[in-house]
Amino acid sequence: MHQQIPVSQARARLPELLKKLQENPETVFQITVNGLVLGELRSAKPQMRLIQPGEVLTQAFAALGEPEAPSDGSVARQHDEHLYTVT
Repeated sequence: MHQQIPVSQARARLPELLKKLQENPETVFQITVNGLVLGELRSAKPQMRLIQPGEVLTQAFAALGEPEAPSDGSVARQHDEHLYTVT
């Protein structure tokens, strides 16, 4: 739930706002200046576990399994056939 509150009220009511955040961590107070939202006051939720670099790729490769080997030789030989065959 988002509630807009002017910066002057946020300063004056900060202890009360913090208690409300403690009671209901889903509440978000949008701090406004002259009607424009310039910031938010929200509960400090525990951060989700960050994925280590490369972890998603490792999982994707594991899900794919081993690639099939060409039946008639190496990929380089197939490549050479297409490059150097005169038609």
